[in-house]
Amino acid sequence: MSFYEQLTGICAPLGIDVAYGSFREDSKLPCLIYLGDGAQNAVADNQVYHSAPDWRLEYYYTLKDEEKEQAFEQALTDGGFIWGKGGDTYISDEAIFVIYYDL
Repeated sequence: MSFYEQLTGICAPLGIDVAYGSFREDSKLPCLIYLGDGAQNAVADNQVYHSAPDWRLEYYYTLKDEEKEQAFEQALTDGGFIWGKGGDTYISDEAIFVIYYDL
């Protein structure tokens, strides 16, 4: 199963649209954009034995909904993801907020 399929499986029941990089059309908020953020490699004997991709999630919203945010975070945890969370950041040009998650 692709990462996109995993994310949409988590977000669809919560009513959160998902896209890679950007949406081609306007999306209702809250929505989630994800980007590749490098990889963590297990190296031994000058060889990569295992590589795990890192992901950056951008959760966009206009009105703070702590219940939906907590449900999203619980869904990430239930999906087996280890994640970190940044603070709420206001984007004045767009009049929206974003929270960055690192997986």
